[in-house]
Amino acid sequence: MKPVSKNTSPPLSTRLIPSQSRSYGSLYTIVFLLPILLVFALPLATLANNTSASKDISSYRINIRRLQHGIVQQKNKISATRIQERGILEEIEGLDNKLSIQREKLVKLSAKMRQQQALIDREKKALGKIRIEKHFVESHLQKRITAYYTMGDIGLLNVTFSAKSLPELLSFHDSFNSLIKYDQGVIQVYRETIEELEQARKALTLEKSILEDFIIQETQETAALKETKADKRSLLTYIRTQTRLHKQAIEEMQHASEKLADSIVAIKNKTEIYEEGFFTNKGSLPPPVDGIIITLFQQEKTNKLGILRKSSGIELKAADGTKIIAVSGGSVIYAGYLRGYGNTVIIHHGRQYYTVTSRIEKILVKQGDTVKMSDKIGIVGATATLFDEGLYFEIRHGRQSIDPLLWLNPNRLSVLHENHS
Repeated sequence: MKPVSKNTSPPLSTRLIPSQSRSYGSLYTIVFLLPILLVFALPLATLANNTSASKDISSYRINIRRLQHGIVQQKNKISATRIQERGILEEIEGLDNKLSIQREKLVKLSAKMRQQQALIDREKKALGKIRIEKHFVESHLQKRITAYYTMGDIGLLNVTFSAKSLPELLSFHDSFNSLIKYDQGVIQVYRETIEELEQARKALTLEKSILEDFIIQETQETAALKETKADKRSLLTYIRTQTRLHKQAIEEMQHASEKLADSIVAIKNKTEIYEEGFFTNKGSLPPPVDGIIITLFQQEKTNKLGILRKSSGIELKAADGTKIIAVSGGSVIYAGYLRGYGNTVIIHHGRQYYTVTSRIEKILVKQGDTVKMSDKIGIVGATATLFDEGLYFEIRHGRQSIDPLLWLNPNRLSVLHENHS
């Protein structure tokens, strides 16, 4: 029997040729390093993609800004063209008219709300009073019913044991029944009154809800008013920064001043009155408002349109709501909006002397009215001074402007620098 031969072959790993062993080693190395390389490669690729995307976004933003800038420029060109076609003062007049309408709406809405609330309060008070009276009458009637129940019908026992005679008992019974019927009628009237007042209260509550809607509308109108004011300020700023429009504004303001002088002379030829008080009180006439002089006669000043010019009158600062008065008696020859001046009242005092009061928030007189010294002709307000600061007051003799301070009482006015000293 042959001995079993032992397997003396070397292990598989030792039987691999050296080149094969090196190949497998490289393969293992690659397999090991590949995940690591991928980990580092992905952020680099992401960074490259993000950089490219950022460049695209920046490019888009630049293009959007250019487009927006182009739109703004085009709008400005359109605005400038529209303003030049209509005229600067006409454009401002349109905004002033819009402001006036919005302001009147607010005043009316507020007044209606106050009136309705007062009416509701009165009706509630009346309703409470009627309820108290109704309760008193019901209590009174209840006592009478109790007494009637206690007395009962007039029977044999009542007649027998009563100290009064039968006719007297019957008379008392009839009188008591009459009182009961009377009180029942009274209580019925009160019930009907209560029902009517309840219906009135419901109706008034409905009216109040309607007026609450008006208040919402008032809030919207207030916002619209602020927006219109902002539009006017923007317009003034835009005109001031545009050379062409600025030059046009100067020409239109000069034309407005000349037109005012021509209008006064033309009106003078139609009417002539004599008011000696204007002359006899020279130097002691009351100012249109008791306030501070912020611009003197012939003082150079740049207005909100950026126009430098000498003032033909004086400008007075006064609190909103201050009443404006006539400095002397005369005839109102103009009351309304005047381009370049705003709401204006012109009064003829005789002998070709006129007072011009402008930038009035609300005019209280009309053309043709005759006024006396200290009569109210208007109200000061913030909206009227958007074009320029202060209430404007001028005295003219024919076409010539004269210094108002020679005519007004100096004790009722102070100059701005004096006030601050």
